[in-house]
Amino acid sequence: MACSKSSKKMEDFFVNVPDIVIDKILEKLPIRMAAQTSVLSRQWRHAWLSLERLTFDFDFEEQQENKDGSCNWQKISCIISSILLRHNGPVHDFYLFVPDDAEGVHMNLSQWISFLSKNRVQKIVIDNSDGDTITSYIFWCSELVYLELASFVLNPPPTCFHGFPKLKHLELLNIEFTKENIFSSLIKNCRTLVTLKLVNWTGMDHVVIDAPCLKTLILKGDFDSLAFINVRSLERISLHSYKRLEKLITAKTVDAVNLLATYCPLQSIEFNGRLCEFLAAGGNMRSTSVTFNHLDELCLSYLNLNDFAVFHYLLSMIECCAYIKTFDISGITGSTAELKLVEYLLAISPVLENVFFKSGECDNESELKMSRALMGFPRTSPKARLFFREKLF
Repeated sequence: MACSKSSKKMEDFFVNVPDIVIDKILEKLPIRMAAQTSVLSRQWRHAWLSLERLTFDFDFEEQQENKDGSCNWQKISCIISSILLRHNGPVHDFYLFVPDDAEGVHMNLSQWISFLSKNRVQKIVIDNSDGDTITSYIFWCSELVYLELASFVLNPPPTCFHGFPKLKHLELLNIEFTKENIFSSLIKNCRTLVTLKLVNWTGMDHVVIDAPCLKTLILKGDFDSLAFINVRSLERISLHSYKRLEKLITAKTVDAVNLLATYCPLQSIEFNGRLCEFLAAGGNMRSTSVTFNHLDELCLSYLNLNDFAVFHYLLSMIECCAYIKTFDISGITGSTAELKLVEYLLAISPVLENVFFKSGECDNESELKMSRALMGFPRTSPKARLFFREKLF
């Protein structure tokens, strides 16, 4: 009898849960577990089919594994198609993980994105592994605010495409552009873009950034030249070049970087060693008398300071960062040039607060010697503190 009363109370509890609370609970659950809540009561039966966030990630696919650990991707594709077919209401967030052995998924991906484009999707993240061509239906998702694509071939958008009018965040990782101007045309037509991340691409040598609302820019890959047309809001920039110096066209990129000092309120700059070689070969900061008045963070990694042009360029750049508060240098080994650079920074930076170091390939004895030398340098700023992070190797 007591058991019956307890079951009745539990049943009443699930029946009387407000819809808004049900939605909040279902949002926190993996999609398979959310589907299982349909047995709780009539009120819960179809609630999971109105989820605004659909996540088909690694965990979802792991739950579909056979006893031998293998996955039947045709079955998984059918499950995803069934969920979308039965879905009731808008889908705001869609996340999909596609491993390299996922046979049959790409045949359905076009239909899935077509469905999303008609359901006012705002966020799409597709982590692909095969390098297939992304369907043109992606350009029909006009309500997108956040788009992240990994390992796809990107063809030119249809002629009727006029950009993503609401897009604020764009990440393109391991993308193959089939034409040189695809990326610049895409960016030019996304006028509300705030964050842009482009990493390890092919098919584009000349990168053009035209985004008036852009605040954060991350570029890591092979490029011959870099140009900024309209970046008046840019605050944070991370540039990593992987090409060898003899293949690079330097003058335009040096001019572009110099332009940032006077054109936008940059607060953070991150350059890798190859990019510094690139810039050093094309000129130096001192020749243009630029100053990064808003900059408070400078991050450098894997520097070749044995190259006098690089050493000279970075000295000039530090002079241009009069109000820097944070300096981060990675991959140092304690060379004379590295120590001289840090010593110079400490000597001319009156508002410096934090200096972070990550050592590269050096033994414990060399690292200790380097640490003692760095700690012994005089500091113009009374607030300057030195921090040593874990080794990179």
